[in-house]
Amino acid sequence: MLGNNTGIQQIYSILRKLAKTNKWQTLYACSKEGCVSLFKNVAAYTDLQVAFLQYCSFYNSLNTDIYMEEVGDIVLDNQIYEDAYQTYKNKVKKNKRKMTTPQEQDRRKTKKKKETTVSNTHVVFSQNPINRE
Repeated sequence: MLGNNTGIQQIYSILRKLAKTNKWQTLYACSKEGCVSLFKNVAAYTDLQVAFLQYCSFYNSLNTDIYMEEVGDIVLDNQIYEDAYQTYKNKVKKNKRKMTTPQEQDRRKTKKKKETTVSNTHVVFSQNPINRE
């Protein structure tokens, strides 16, 4: 049983290394835009495909933060740094959510509803469409 667990860990380690490469990061970014499909199947992903997509998303987020100079590229030196930074980032995000007051949360919800509401549109005719002949 222990040997099988080690094999699975190796597979996930390979998926992680692949997802980190420039090639797969580029393909992942293109797939988000709808230009490229990463897999032959477009639904019902396997557990390995989901894990690969999660690693691609993880490294996409990490590379974005490096580009935005929120963290240095030294983070990419080893997986412990990568995981530690992501854990730190998630804790900061969680704490930020906790610190907002209920009124602030309500204001954000209201603002979001207003942004997603589609206003009615009116069509203006140069002449009444009923009177046209």
